Amino acid sequence: MTKRNSVVLRIMACLIVSCVCLSGECRVDVTDNGVFDIENEAAKKFLKISDAIFGEREGNFGRKFFDMERDYRADWPNVKIIEVRDTKASFVKMWLATSKNAKKGDYIGQFDVENGVARCLARNMVPGRRYYYIVESDDGRTLMRGTFLATGRLRMIATDKGFNIRDLGGWQGLGGKTVAYQQIYRGGSLGGTDKDENSSDISSADKDELYRLGIRAQLDLRAASDKGKYRGEGSLHSYSAGITTLRDADFCNIMTDYGAYGEDRRVVSDVAWIIYELKRGRPVYFNCRQGADRTGTVAFVIEGLLGCYEYSNEAGGNQMALDYELTGFSQANLIDNWKVSTSCRPAKEAYTNTHKLFRKLFDIKPEEPGVELKNLQQRCYYFLNRFKGFTKGKVTLHISADDLDWFICHMLGMSRKQYAPYRPNWAQEGNDLKSVAESGANVVKYQDN
Repeated sequence: MTKRNSVVLRIMACLIVSCVCLSGECRVDVTDNGVFDIENEAAKKFLKISDAIFGEREGNFGRKFFDMERDYRADWPNVKIIEVRDTKASFVKMWLATSKNAKKGDYIGQFDVENGVARCLARNMVPGRRYYYIVESDDGRTLMRGTFLATGRLRMIATDKGFNIRDLGGWQGLGGKTVAYQQIYRGGSLGGTDKDENSSDISSADKDELYRLGIRAQLDLRAASDKGKYRGEGSLHSYSAGITTLRDADFCNIMTDYGAYGEDRRVVSDVAWIIYELKRGRPVYFNCRQGADRTGTVAFVIEGLLGCYEYSNEAGGNQMALDYELTGFSQANLIDNWKVSTSCRPAKEAYTNTHKLFRKLFDIKPEEPGVELKNLQQRCYYFLNRFKGFTKGKVTLHISADDLDWFICHMLGMSRKQYAPYRPNWAQEGNDLKSVAESGANVVKYQDN
């Protein structure tokens, strides 16, 4: 093709596009080869906080920082807005995918056209993924196509009625490996029933969104043995019905437990249940009321097992403290100010509280001669694999080394060969994974098929 012909073709293409736009259909393929940072500004600033600042401050860390007025929800990721112009459509539909054929991906929803403009919202993307989208009119015309790369590390999750929800992925673990996204989610209550039988559940649209994210199991850390309800807390979100607040057809694998406080060994059951579900391809959401202490305890054990650290080192810095304190961004704190004093409790305070499991893990001493625990990762492994302390009654729960090793490799994307240098030589076989999970639970509901 000659240079002249090439120029002519480009001019003709521009004329065709102009004609289409002037006709009101605006059927233009748009390719946005840019990037989209999912981290909001408050979170971005917070992630830069140093260990020195954590160590210097006493009491509630940065309450003014957490409560400062914003025009966005601090516990939400940035939301990508795609504007589509069309004078004929009443509404548009949008699909989003990680493959070029966007219509084979997720249906994001329907957006109204006002004054010839529709604002389509895309949220809850996974960092490091390239996304493709397509927008169609109500009569099936393709109005826009595009692509962008999602960037950032911290993956908060936006739901209208939920709060303090985030992916456990993104932190750095053993060997500098990144903890996998889309496997484990932590957060606040998704609803429940109070002592007067009043319910407070997330919306149907929120349930659809959590299902779209791939969540297929829920661990509720609020329920006690009083018919699945815990009556000792002050708000509607305190109470659990003992079963999932989500649709049974969607989230049919449930465990409830109130064992995440103190030294209770049922935390081993909680971790075993999470591993059990992941081995069957079912990503897990675990929660308590605020997603702070009970949720933070289970998260601490998991992050410790994966090699994340409280203090700065080559693995990636003060991650466990940062993850714990991110609960301070919870929307519930801004609505119910009295909760701030509990859910914004600094990691330093939680770790040193003798009634919490945090500090106990740092002080675990091996009970067998010849066993040396060199770091927090090995202490968490030992706690789950063979520690006999903190035992309630005569029940001793141990997760088998094979299951722990699978979990570590799965969450860090490691091969067995890559993991071998980190595997403790004292690791031993334990109990059946499912029996360990069930032994500490108040309510267990499975649908393995």
